[in-house]
Amino acid sequence: MVAFHARLPLPGGFVGVDVFFVISGFVITAMLQREWLAHGRIRFRDFYVRRFKRLTPALALMVTVTVMASALLLSPLGTQRTAAQTAIGAMLLVANVVIARTTGGYFDAPAATNPLLNTWSLSVEEQFYLAFPFVLVLGWYVWRRSARARFAPLLLVSTVTLVSFAVSVASARGYDLPLPMSSVGFYGPLTRAWEFGAGSLIALGATWLARPSRVAGTLLGVAGATMVIASAFVITEETPYPGTAALLPVIGTVLLLLAGSGSVNPVSRLLGVRPMIALGNVSYSWYLWHWPVIVFAMLAMAEPRPVLAAAVSILPAIASYRWLEQPVRLLPPLSGPSLRRLVSFTLVPPLALAALLWVSASNGFWLPTVRTYQAAIGVLHAGALNGCDKASAVGVPADGACVWNGDAPGRPIYLVGDSNADHFSEAVIGAGTELGRPVVISTANGCPFVDAAFTYTPGTEASNAQCREYVAGTLAWLESRPPGVVIMASSDDYWNDPSYAAGLIEGAESSDVSTKLEALEAGLESAATALQASGHQVIMVHTVPHFLPPYPYDPDTCSLATLMADRCRQEMPLSAYVANQDAARAAVQRAAENAGATALDLRPNLCVESFCSTRVGDRILYADHAHLSVPESVRLMPEIRDAIQGVG
Repeated sequence: MVAFHARLPLPGGFVGVDVFFVISGFVITAMLQREWLAHGRIRFRDFYVRRFKRLTPALALMVTVTVMASALLLSPLGTQRTAAQTAIGAMLLVANVVIARTTGGYFDAPAATNPLLNTWSLSVEEQFYLAFPFVLVLGWYVWRRSARARFAPLLLVSTVTLVSFAVSVASARGYDLPLPMSSVGFYGPLTRAWEFGAGSLIALGATWLARPSRVAGTLLGVAGATMVIASAFVITEETPYPGTAALLPVIGTVLLLLAGSGSVNPVSRLLGVRPMIALGNVSYSWYLWHWPVIVFAMLAMAEPRPVLAAAVSILPAIASYRWLEQPVRLLPPLSGPSLRRLVSFTLVPPLALAALLWVSASNGFWLPTVRTYQAAIGVLHAGALNGCDKASAVGVPADGACVWNGDAPGRPIYLVGDSNADHFSEAVIGAGTELGRPVVISTANGCPFVDAAFTYTPGTEASNAQCREYVAGTLAWLESRPPGVVIMASSDDYWNDPSYAAGLIEGAESSDVSTKLEALEAGLESAATALQASGHQVIMVHTVPHFLPPYPYDPDTCSLATLMADRCRQEMPLSAYVANQDAARAAVQRAAENAGATALDLRPNLCVESFCSTRVGDRILYADHAHLSVPESVRLMPEIRDAIQGVG
């Protein structure tokens, strides 16, 4: 995991978590089994106190330091609140749930700025500790009641493992399961329990399995190590996961455990050398510290070097292990007041600091400048707020949530496209209200409204099919609706980004820019012609200037100090906009002229003289590098209104 986060060439390095889960299941089951066989019972209180002493103080220290660093380095415009919520989730054993709801997917862009992203796996592990021992005890209790039920523990754990694996496979394949979203998926405990179960089965079966010989152990170890190492290379971010793909690292780890249960062999000897043992001792702390150090280094360094940050992070890990983990772990048995003091001193500081940061960031630290930014960019546009950015082939949601001013007598106004259409929501709704015309919004994020073959090359076939459904379905839906004005708007990033392919016909998609521009022009012209043939008038809105490297803009990276110093802005020469976006703009212009539609260019309202800026005076124009702020959308209403009036 450290190597993966350090951006070393290990595309599947995140499988380290799966390896850890299998080992954890093995170790905990073996420990509980020894206690049951020795005493005929499990002292749950002692078990959970040991787990608390082993894991929580080191976690609390890391979370406390990370929250304090987040107050200085993260942005009150979003990332501070996410970090604070994750910190609370981590201390309450539900970080995986919080991360799924606030940060999104493990490989999504927001994950890169959450310094506590790595705590999801620790919460899953702790959830396993809370539930799994009771499954084992139930199996052992049944065994004790009947000698013929000696396999009850194995049967119960096998059942849980198989059910969890089935859930994992179904979730990875995109099936809609009747389960809470937080319990399945990448972060879900139900999709990960089978990995713990695999390790647990090895521990339970140890009494029946023959100990492998030196040769067999060597073969098992080599095979297991090969599978684990291979998984780090053949599994990628695009692999549906965990699902069946996780079998590779899980089975590999199981083979390594089996190899270690027999006679000493070269593989077990290699894993038992002093440097490996030393690394294993600090591995937990290193896992805790490496990710926040990498995140903060990426924000603070002019030339980020994640490998260097990952290497440096072993220093606080060693310190934590030596002066906190070991002393706390070696404390004598605690009970009563001494245990309550340990729990209080461990949990209260990180929870209190995280709550303070959350409240402060949510209120803009009660500073006018910060609150102005939050009011401008911290809210969704009206279309997205009402769920109109998830449209499909049916057009708009049936509940009418995406219709504004529905009783107005004028000809309707339809807004379609991707998120670069959604950010005109307020302008279009305001224009419709002023003109006495109903407004319907139907957009789909990441789907350009172009009647052409379009593919997001790293994406899944499902996502590409959804885009095709959206465009074709919405065109058909519009052709059946009362004639009005259709406003089409989409980002032009698709036509410059090699991740996207497009073509004039299905199966002929290409990443070549000139081919994609041809598809853009032809697809827009085709869509506009079809709409106008059904009685609509069409307005094509040119993409607003996007702030791309070397002129990036991301307010989520603006710290409190940056905001107070009025440095949370970006300026871009008009020449840079022309170089990046003028070719696509020209294609849109030609398509509009060929179809007899109207092209609307809002660039003059966003750029002054020879520069474009994300902020002009007190106006905060952009919510991010490519989307307008809500206040700026409101301010553009007269231009949208005049364009609508101009087409009749």
